[in-house]
Amino acid sequence: MNPDGLSLIITTKNDNALLTPFVDQLDKILSSHNFPYEVIIIDNHSTDSSKKVVEVLSQAYPITFIHAGSNKKINDDLIKTLAHCRYNLIGTLTDPSAYHPEIIASMIGKLFETQADVVIAQRNIKKDFAHRLFALSHNSHKVDIQSGLKIFKKEISDRLYPKFKPTSFDLEFLSQARDAGYKLELFHIGEENSPKSSRHSDSFWTLLKSHLKLKAARTEVIPFHPETEKLKGEGFHYKGQEFVHHSKLKPHQSAIHRLSGTQMGVLLILLTAVMLCFIINWHASIVVFVALLTLLYFADLLFNLYLIYRSFSKPAEVEISKAEVEAVTEWPTYTILCPLYKEWRVIPQFVTAMSHMDYPKDKLQVMLLLEEDDKETIKEVANYDLPPYFEVVVVPDSKPKTKPKASNYGLKFARGEYVVIYDAEDVPDVHQLKKAILAFGKTDKRTICIQAKLNFYNPHQNLLTRVFTAEYSLWFDLVLTGLQSIHAPIPLGGTSNHFRRADLIKLKGWDSFNVTEDCDLGMRLVKQGYQTAVINSITLEEANSDLGNWFGQRSRWIKGYMQTYLIHMRDPREFLATWREPHALTFQMVVGGKVLSMFINPLMWVITISYFLFRADIGIFIESFFPAPVLYMGVISLLLGNFLYVYYYMIGCAKHGHHELVKYGIFVPFYWLAMSMAAWMAVYKLITAPHHWSKTKHGLHLNNEKAIAHAHGAIGKDLVDKKLTHISINNLTAARI
Repeated sequence: MNPDGLSLIITTKNDNALLTPFVDQLDKILSSHNFPYEVIIIDNHSTDSSKKVVEVLSQAYPITFIHAGSNKKINDDLIKTLAHCRYNLIGTLTDPSAYHPEIIASMIGKLFETQADVVIAQRNIKKDFAHRLFALSHNSHKVDIQSGLKIFKKEISDRLYPKFKPTSFDLEFLSQARDAGYKLELFHIGEENSPKSSRHSDSFWTLLKSHLKLKAARTEVIPFHPETEKLKGEGFHYKGQEFVHHSKLKPHQSAIHRLSGTQMGVLLILLTAVMLCFIINWHASIVVFVALLTLLYFADLLFNLYLIYRSFSKPAEVEISKAEVEAVTEWPTYTILCPLYKEWRVIPQFVTAMSHMDYPKDKLQVMLLLEEDDKETIKEVANYDLPPYFEVVVVPDSKPKTKPKASNYGLKFARGEYVVIYDAEDVPDVHQLKKAILAFGKTDKRTICIQAKLNFYNPHQNLLTRVFTAEYSLWFDLVLTGLQSIHAPIPLGGTSNHFRRADLIKLKGWDSFNVTEDCDLGMRLVKQGYQTAVINSITLEEANSDLGNWFGQRSRWIKGYMQTYLIHMRDPREFLATWREPHALTFQMVVGGKVLSMFINPLMWVITISYFLFRADIGIFIESFFPAPVLYMGVISLLLGNFLYVYYYMIGCAKHGHHELVKYGIFVPFYWLAMSMAAWMAVYKLITAPHHWSKTKHGLHLNNEKAIAHAHGAIGKDLVDKKLTHISINNLTAARI
C-alpha cells in the first residue's frame, strides 16, 4: 500500500443511519493495512441529523463535514473539495449504502497492481446511455460511468481542474482523464455486491449536455503535470494524444491548431457572404473576384520589383572581410545543432565539413541530434570515430517527430554562447561562425539573428537541380537582401541562421508543430521588435535531384508557410498592434502572397490560354469579366510580369556567379506549375496531416559521379584551404584539426 493514503469524498443526503457503520468498517479495513485516510462528507442539504452524526464521528475518526452550496450544484462543491484533499489518492462515492468498504480497499490494491491511474467500479448491469456516450467519445470498451465509485490519483484532478467545471462530473472527469493520457482500469463488482443503480445518476439531458461540452473541450490542450514535465519535458495531451515538444512556446502561438475559433468564424462568414453574392449576381461576383486576383498579382509584381531594386541600390548584406576575421584572436563558445533522421550516409560529409570549420575546436560543441527510433543511424554513428568536440544526443521518441522538436531538445544541452543549426548535408563557408559573431557586433541591438545565404554544390546534376539553384540564387541573393534593406520580416532558411543562445531561449526556441519552423521564427522575432541580418557567407546544400522527393519537400515548405500565416493572423488586433509599419503589409506579401500566387498562376494561365485558343467561341464571355483597369493590369502582369519573374531568376544566377545556369531560366514556368501542384498537395496535407514532416532524402548526389565531382569542387573552393582540396566525397573521413 502507498503510505500517502486516501481522501474519500462521499456525497450524502439524509444518510445519518448509514454513516456510522460505514466509517467504522472503513477504518477497520484501512487501519489493518496501515493505510492513512480521511473522509470528507459533502452534505447535499440533508434534513436529518447527519451533521451531528459526523460531529460525533470526528472525535474518533479523521472525518470532515461540508455543507453543499446554496446553488444546489453538488459538482461545484466536489471540485472545490478536490483541491484541498490531504492525500495523493482520492476516492469519490455517491452512495454509502451502495458498496462495502472492503471493495474500496480492493480497488486501491488494483490501482497499484496494474499501475493504473484510475480504477472504476464496474457493475453487472445493462449498459445505459452514459456508457454509450463514453464509448462513442473514445472508441473503447464501455465504462460504467455512473457506478458512483472510483479511486484515482490526485495528480489528475490537480491537472484537469480548476479551469474545468463539469456538468456531469463522472462522464467528463473520466473522459478528460483518458484524453490526458491516464490509464483507466475497471474493477468488476460481483453480482451479489452490485447495486442496481446509483443514487446520483445524471439525467439524459445532463449527460447529453456534458457530451457536447466534451466535444468542444477536445480542441483544447491539457498541459503536463509539473512532475511529468520534469520527467519527459515540456508537453501536453491533445485529442487523446501525447505530445512532447520541448518548448515553452504556448499552444496558441504554435501550429498545434490549424485555425482558431475566431478564424473559423470569420472563414464561415466570408464563405457565406461569397455564396450569397454569387446567388444574387454571379457575373458581378466573378468580376470582383478576378479584379482582386489581378490586383494581388500586380501588387506582388511591383513588390518584387522594388525588392530587386533595393537589393542592388542599397548595401545588400553585412560585409565581413578576411582581415576583420584574422584580427580577432579570442572567440566565444559556439554550439552547432545537427538534427538527423535516417541520414547516416551523409554523416562522413558533415563531419568533414565541421572539422574544416575555421574555429577553435576547444570552443566548439557539435551536437548530432538522433531520433530514438532511428536505430540504423544510431548504430552507424556509434561505429564512427567522431572528433572529440562532437556529441551525440538521442532525442526521446515522441510526437511530433519533427526537426524543430529535436532542435528544442538539443538546445537544452547547448553550452555555446552562440547557436546555429546545420543540416546533415550542409557545407558551410569555413569562416561563417566567425563572420556571424562579427556581424552581431556590426549591427544594432535589435538584430538577434544572422542568416547566411544558401546555395547548392550539385547545381549541374540534372535539369531540376539547375532550376532549383536558380530559385535559391534569386531568393537568398536578391529577395532576402532586399527585405533586409527595408527592415522587413525575413523568412529564415532551414539552416545557417545564427543566434545568441540567450536570445533563442528568450524566443522560446522553435515551433515543434510547424514544418517550416524557421519561417515562423523569423516572423515571431520581428513581432517582438527584433530583426534579422544577412551576411556575406554561403552554406552549400544538396539540391534535390529527384522530382518525387522535391515534390514532397516543396509541399512541406508550402504547408509550413500556410501554418505560419494562420498562426500570425489568429489575432488581427495583436498583429496590427505589435508589428511596426511596414511589417504588417510585408508579412502579407512575403508569406501570404507567396502562397497565394501559387494558386493564382494556373488559374490566370488557363484563362489566358482559353481566351486565345477559343476566342471565337468564348472570347467575348471572358472579356466581360475584365473591365478596362483590370484588363490593363492583367496584360501588364501577363506580359511584363511573367517576363520579369523569369528574368529575376536569371539575374539571381548571374549575381551568384552561376552564369552557366542563366539560360535555364526558360524552364521556370514549368517549375512554377510543379510548385502549384505541390501547393494543392500542401492544402490536403494541412487538413489531413498538419504536423507530419515529409522527410527529404539526402545524399542523392552520392549516386551520381558528375554531382560528386561538383560537390568535390565545392568543398575545395568554398570549404577548405586549397592545399586540402583532394578529399574524395566517396571516402570522406572525420579529419581531426
